[in-house]
Amino acid sequence: MSARSEDRRVAAALARNERYVREFVEAFSLCPYAQRCREMGRLHRAVLLETGGAPGTTPFELAAAALDDAIARIEDLAPESVEVALILLPALDRALVDGLAGAQNFEQLVATARARMQARRPGGDTPFYCVAFHPNFAEDLTDAHRAVRFLRRSPDPTVQLVRASVLREVRGANPGGANYVNVTGMSAAELLAVAAPMSIGDRIAAANLRTIEEMGRDHMRRILADLRDSREHPEGGDPTRPPRTP
Repeated sequence: MSARSEDRRVAAALARNERYVREFVEAFSLCPYAQRCREMGRLHRAVLLETGGAPGTTPFELAAAALDDAIARIEDLAPESVEVALILLPALDRALVDGLAGAQNFEQLVATARARMQARRPGGDTPFYCVAFHPNFAEDLTDAHRAVRFLRRSPDPTVQLVRASVLREVRGANPGGANYVNVTGMSAAELLAVAAPMSIGDRIAAANLRTIEEMGRDHMRRILADLRDSREHPEGGDPTRPPRTP
């Protein structure tokens, strides 16, 4: 594949993600920190054209290693320049993409890369929390926190890194840590919210579920489907256009 073809795939993935952030996350106020982070230039994005493969295969291990390398490069950036990083993987093998099984396999890939990231740091004290986003996550609106996975249906499989020091600063209002929560697998909105008193985190999650219910899950589902379908029309993505009106 030519460098020009690769460049087109990278540009298209970035455009899709920009639309997802603006037209979905920000437009529906799903994360109270997303717009501020983006507008302050502290949102970093990278694209990996790894294909990977099913868990237990050599391509899977190679993709995990490449993802870990990408995380390490982000760790080397100036801390003040990155609060949230998004690593997009638009070229993955179908074993990591198709259906619920693909989403589960991708989560395993992210978990493998996360373990490598932690192994590189004494005591696993890493500068980022690592979270998976995937277009085929299960739709479960049973309660507010389960609904988060529906909202994490990004157009491409994505790894989100949230800087731990940002969470510690927010948690500073409660240095005793009485409200500690296991943050593994949470979205950026939840991660930042649970660092504050739990009632705030619960309210954010509940507000997001109310948004889904008020706008209608079919409407929200159609928007996500449109963002993902733009993969078939990469020339159509325009990251400079204003957000869609909810």
